[in-house]
Amino acid sequence: MSNLELLGALFDYRLELALWVLCSILVYGLGVNLLHRVRRAPSSRFGRYLTALEGWPHSLWLFQGLRFLYYLFIPYLALTRGVTSPILMGMWGIHWFQPQWSAELALGVALGLGALLFLLWSWRHSLLITNGMEPGAQATPYLFQRRVLAVPWGWGLIALDILYLEMHWAFYRSATIRALGSYYGVFAGFLLVLAEWGLNPALRQGVSVAKRDGETITTIATAFSISVIYYFTTNLWLCIAIHLMIQFGLLSFLALSRGLVDHEGKHD
Repeated sequence: MSNLELLGALFDYRLELALWVLCSILVYGLGVNLLHRVRRAPSSRFGRYLTALEGWPHSLWLFQGLRFLYYLFIPYLALTRGVTSPILMGMWGIHWFQPQWSAELALGVALGLGALLFLLWSWRHSLLITNGMEPGAQATPYLFQRRVLAVPWGWGLIALDILYLEMHWAFYRSATIRALGSYYGVFAGFLLVLAEWGLNPALRQGVSVAKRDGETITTIATAFSISVIYYFTTNLWLCIAIHLMIQFGLLSFLALSRGLVDHEGKHD
């Protein structure tokens, strides 16, 4: 194969990977906006169908199946097509298990602990402020996740959600790394994720000051922290482990700070 043919093949892979990512973003945007529209009109035909579906005893498995197809099956198809690779997604690295790798792991763990401490500090001050607000303005942060943790094996659902997010972010990041290189590609991937989230009306509302629950902003801060950690380590599995540490550490902090955060009685 000549150099010209090699460059043409590389360009084709970049273009096809970009198209895969674009289709993924379009699917996400259409799905979240359709759900938002249907939920705003619960009396409509589709609204009644959605209400009945959400009340179905096995609806959790149905929704988890759809999320599995979106977050994991699309990257899997791209991998089998060869338009991305385990190295680009951080699932394997040729420099792993070499002497300098232990230093990269230590740096990644230190950055993850720093991100967790910063989020805990931010949440503590946020909760101290909102605790003095009027009862109607208070919100219970991570109420759903904390209730899920009370269910046997509920932690598995939270871990699965983090796996979905990390694989999704790694898939988008692989496209920007292939197009722009390691440095610009990692942070362009983060901006691409932000652009996708901008299509979600619920997430746009979560960023607003009026909502004051901080969950969306915490997710954005976590995504940025993971991007920094990935830049220094190029290790998806380490990013997943640190994301788990951040999420469960934050939920444990909220569970221990019951005097600041528990307002379920005002909302149930």
